[in-house]
Amino acid sequence: MKTFLARQRQDGFFAIRFKSSAGQFTAAQLLAIHELSETFGKGVINLTSRQELSIPFVRQEDFDAIKEFSTAHGLEISPIGTIFKQVTSCQGTQSCPAGIINSPSIARELDRRHGGRELPNKITCSVTGCPNNCMKVDANDIGIKGAVEPQFIVANCIYCGACARVCPVGAIAVDRKEKVWTIDRLKCINCGRCVKACRKSALRGEVGYKIYFAGNDFLPMIRDEQTLYKIVDAAVKYFAEHAKTRERLSKMLARLGVEDFKEQLQ
Repeated sequence: MKTFLARQRQDGFFAIRFKSSAGQFTAAQLLAIHELSETFGKGVINLTSRQELSIPFVRQEDFDAIKEFSTAHGLEISPIGTIFKQVTSCQGTQSCPAGIINSPSIARELDRRHGGRELPNKITCSVTGCPNNCMKVDANDIGIKGAVEPQFIVANCIYCGACARVCPVGAIAVDRKEKVWTIDRLKCINCGRCVKACRKSALRGEVGYKIYFAGNDFLPMIRDEQTLYKIVDAAVKYFAEHAKTRERLSKMLARLGVEDFKEQLQ
C-alpha cells in the first residue's frame, strides 16, 4: 500500500518526505522546504536514509495545502509503503575523481522506470560510481556499481610494475626480467586503478557495471547501460510476480533459489 504521510509516535502528527534528484536539491527547493517546515511543522528538517528531506510534526489536515505549495515550487512528495524506494546515488563522474560511471543519471532513469511502484514489499536500490562503494550497494536489494575491466596491450608494456603496485587486492603480477604480465580475473575488483597508473597505454579500461541482488553479484559485468536497465526491469517484474506479501528480495531468493531468477534476467 502506498501513502504520503508517515505516521509518528506522537498522536495526530505525521512526517512528509521530499524526493531528491539522485541526492541533489536546488537551493530554491531547500528554501521552499524550509518555508514548509516553518509554516506546517516545527522548523525541523530531517535527512532520511534514502536521500530525501523529511518534515516532521505535520498534521493530516494540512496535506492538501502542503501538496499545492510543493507542486508550485518544484518539489515532489515521496510515497512510502511497500514500494520501489527512491534510488540513492553518489555523484560518480559528475564530480568525484574516483567515479567510473554517471551514477546520478542512472539513478534518475531507474527512478523514472520504477520509483513509487507498489510491490509485495519494498525494494531499495542504490548506484555507486566505483568500487569504493560509498553507497553500500551490497546492503540494498538492488545495487549497481561502476566497474572497469583492464585489457592488456602487450606491445606497449615496459613491465615497470606500476599497475601491480597500485592494485589494492594484488590481482596483477609483473615479471620484469621475463617480461610477463598476468592478472587474476577472479581476484580483480574492477576498480580501474591499474589503468590510471599506466603511463605507456599498456592497459585499456573497458567501463561497465556490476549488479548486486540482495548483496550477491552472480552476474558477469554488464557492458552497456540499456542492458543494465533491462536486467533491473526483469528483476523487479520477477519480484512483483513471485514474492509473497511482506517478503523481501533476499527471502524470496532463499525460498525459490537463484537459478530461475537468473534465467529471467537474460
